[in-house]
Amino acid sequence: MKTENNVSLVRRSFDAWLADSDLPAGAKLPSERELCELLATKRMTLRQVLIELEVESRIFRKNRSGWFITPRKFIYNPKCLSSFNEEALAQGRKPFWDYLEKAQASVLPKEVAAVFHQPEKTYKVTGWCGLDTHKVFYHESYIDISAAPDYITHLTDQSFSALWKTHYGQDLTIKKLAFKPVNMPADACKELGVAPNSFGILIEKHRATENKHVVHIDLEYWRFESVELVINDL
Repeated sequence: MKTENNVSLVRRSFDAWLADSDLPAGAKLPSERELCELLATKRMTLRQVLIELEVESRIFRKNRSGWFITPRKFIYNPKCLSSFNEEALAQGRKPFWDYLEKAQASVLPKEVAAVFHQPEKTYKVTGWCGLDTHKVFYHESYIDISAAPDYITHLTDQSFSALWKTHYGQDLTIKKLAFKPVNMPADACKELGVAPNSFGILIEKHRATENKHVVHIDLEYWRFESVELVINDL
């Protein structure tokens, strides 16, 4: 008869404790020290169990804040042009966000510089978005200045799509979508509260005018456990 190793035994005990505790989505777990005492185990063994649960997206961690029960995932259709705020509210979530930088870009990522005709004339907008009580993605957005003069001065609490439509008369469409797992950049890790070089999901979105001219590129870095990508209008 095969004997369970210590990690498996602690995992069974932890699973049982989680089931009995019935913690709500987003709730904070006890500290690692308290969990070690609760489960009568060592920190190294507990860490292995926590990492297993993190890989399964049942829990997640934030630097200097601890471990949390994973909320339900945000269902994200990247082809949808409605705002993050509208989509979050439609799913019964409480969105919140902030901008970090709104300025003319000095350096562009290669994927942006390769697309824009005048890369030296580009606005850069950075920020983050959250759901309920946790930040879920960090974004870098690049806007062609020649297509949208003074864009950053008009960007307040409107969505990008709304500003393009109301102020510049443009109904932008999605010309390119790309998804890939990446090591998130330092700024994204800092804002999302994850360890440096943490993995995330990069969504690269190119928005174009009616004549297919790309004027806006979004690079969104999502926490793995926060999002489920669904394109349902094929």
